[in-house]
Amino acid sequence: MAINLNRPRRLPLVLLLSGLGAGACLGNAPVPNGACVSHADSIDCTTDGASAASLDLVAYSCTGTARPDDSPTYIDGVPQGLVCANQGSVASDGTQGYCCSLAITSCAYNPIAICDADTYGYQCRGADRPEALNAAIHCNQGVTEDDLINYCCSGVQRELGCVQSDSLGCSPRLMGWTCPAGNEPTAQDLGANKSHADLYSQLCPVPSPAANPNYTTFCCYTPGLVPVGGTCVQNMGVPGCQSGRFGFSCYGPDTPEMDFAPRMHCPDPGFPGVSAEGYPATLYCCDFQ
Repeated sequence: MAINLNRPRRLPLVLLLSGLGAGACLGNAPVPNGACVSHADSIDCTTDGASAASLDLVAYSCTGTARPDDSPTYIDGVPQGLVCANQGSVASDGTQGYCCSLAITSCAYNPIAICDADTYGYQCRGADRPEALNAAIHCNQGVTEDDLINYCCSGVQRELGCVQSDSLGCSPRLMGWTCPAGNEPTAQDLGANKSHADLYSQLCPVPSPAANPNYTTFCCYTPGLVPVGGTCVQNMGVPGCQSGRFGFSCYGPDTPEMDFAPRMHCPDPGFPGVSAEGYPATLYCCDFQ
C-alpha cells in the first residue's frame, strides 16, 4: 500500500523541539510547481574525480519549486524515492540543478522536515545513510523515528568537523577523534564508515586537551542498539565529570550500567540535575571498562 508523503507524519521529539524553538509550524507539504528534465550537458555531477556515470548519478534541471525527488511513496512503511543533491541555480531564470541517484532508494524526500534553511529532509529505512546512495550529498546526524531515520541534507559540502584518528592511544574497543574545540564527533564525520552510524549510539567522554589548544580529543564507544525503554543519553556537562569519563543524563529509572552493560561502570550514585538540553534528569559520571 502506498502512502502519500503529503500526509503529516509524527516527528521525533528532538525535531519537534527544534522546530518549535524556531517558530516552525507543521502542515501539509506544498504542492510543487514547475517541471524537471534530465540535463547532463550543463550540470557537472562529477564527485571526488569520479564521473556521474560511475557513481550512478543523473543530472536534472528543474523550474519553479519542482524537484526530481518530490514524488516519493511509502510501501508497507518503507520509503521509496530518489536521493538528490542540490547544485544551485544553473540558469538566469532561477532554474535549479540536481544530481540524483539513478535508482529508486529506501529514502524519501520529506518536504515538511524541520531543517535549516540551506538543507532539506529525507526519511530512510535501514543502515544506508543518503550519502551511501548518492555520493554528491552531505547529511547531518540521523534522528531515529520508530523504524525510520530522519536526515537534513545538502549538496553543498559542510565545513570540516571532527576527524577520526587511530593515533591517540585509545583502547582497541574505542574510536579516537580529534575535533575543533567546542565540537564533538557525530555520524556525519564518519566519512566512508558512516553507513551504519545512525543505527547505533556513539558515546563520547568529556573531551581531553590536544597538543594544539584549538582542538580536543575523544576516545568514543559505539555500543549495540540502546535497549527498548532506555532513557540514558550522553551529557558531557555533568558537574565534576573529568576528561576521559562518560557523563550521562537519564530521564527514567534506568541507569547507564543497565542501558550500556557491560562496558559502563558508574561507581557513584546518580544525582538530580538537568540534561545538556535543559530538562530535569538524573546525572551520572561513569567509566568505560
